[in-house]
Amino acid sequence: MTRYRAGVIGHTGRGNYGHSLDTVYLGMEEIDLVAVADADDDGRAAAGDRLGVGSENLYADYRQMLEQEELDIVSVAPRWIDQKHDMVIAAAEAGVRGIFCEKPFTQTLAKADAMIEACDRAGVKVAVSHQGRVSQYSHKIKEMIAAGAIGEVKEVYSAGKQDHRGGGQDLMVLGTHSLDMLCFLFGHPRWVQAYVLQDGEDAGPEHARQGDEEIGPILGNHLEATYAFDNGIMATFHSHRREVRPGPRPGGLQIHGTEGILLNWDGYLLHCPHPNFNPAMVEPAWKVVLKPDNPGFDTLNAYMVRDLIAAFEEGREPISSGRDARWSLEMILGVYTAHRHGRTTFPLADREHPLRDWV
Repeated sequence: MTRYRAGVIGHTGRGNYGHSLDTVYLGMEEIDLVAVADADDDGRAAAGDRLGVGSENLYADYRQMLEQEELDIVSVAPRWIDQKHDMVIAAAEAGVRGIFCEKPFTQTLAKADAMIEACDRAGVKVAVSHQGRVSQYSHKIKEMIAAGAIGEVKEVYSAGKQDHRGGGQDLMVLGTHSLDMLCFLFGHPRWVQAYVLQDGEDAGPEHARQGDEEIGPILGNHLEATYAFDNGIMATFHSHRREVRPGPRPGGLQIHGTEGILLNWDGYLLHCPHPNFNPAMVEPAWKVVLKPDNPGFDTLNAYMVRDLIAAFEEGREPISSGRDARWSLEMILGVYTAHRHGRTTFPLADREHPLRDWV
């Protein structure tokens, strides 16, 4: 068995370590986790204990780790976005073969472009932790659509988590998963039209602010965006701030076709064999295709890391690549561009943040 050397970049207090981007390697026989970088002294020591890395391989400066350790794979693990541009480029220039990066990818399209260009120059593959691309739900949905289970897809409805972060924060931090899933299922959108509200009013410059977790400028606590995909598919994403009570989550995915409906909601995948659903109908009944089964981030991330290894060994893109993550960022920033300027085509001409002059 070929063995690979992995390192982890975290930053306690500034994004810490994203969902299992550090611990994923502990359950993978083909990978030796050999080094950790963390600028925080206490966090670095704790990470070493947690990951079984000795003090001689703990680094305060991730650049020093990249220079001194011969690594095949690096996790860029902080949840906060502000340092990812520099971390990814440094890893690429250090000669690693694969980078596993926490989402969201970065703050602006200009930074995303630079990250992808640096990796292309170095021949490095980047996988981004949009775990939905390796879930059983997404692959079953894709399989059923291809088999004609709901006929020709016409309308899609998607949403963020819509908790206290509803609106602009939700769009960036959690909506990135939802928008990436639209691309996985239907390809890349052609245009977007959108509106953003703050407490029921059209959001303007006075409502813009810097988002938490260094995500950059955000706007509004209620937003709706409609994306046009090929083959006449129209997909709507929405998020508004609400008090989330116990019970089913408010997010989810609905896919309406000419012959049926698919509903991925609160861990269930349901199929209705009729395009016009009425809750009072007894027949045709909804069929449960998949029940809740959460394999955990370690398992999903292990799939992603193994696909990343296959990608750099085979010379192909990972299933959740940096280019895919850039598309979800296009869709996020397209919401603000369309809110300000009307229907907007992709890719965006302006590669900087569309709210930079409002904050």
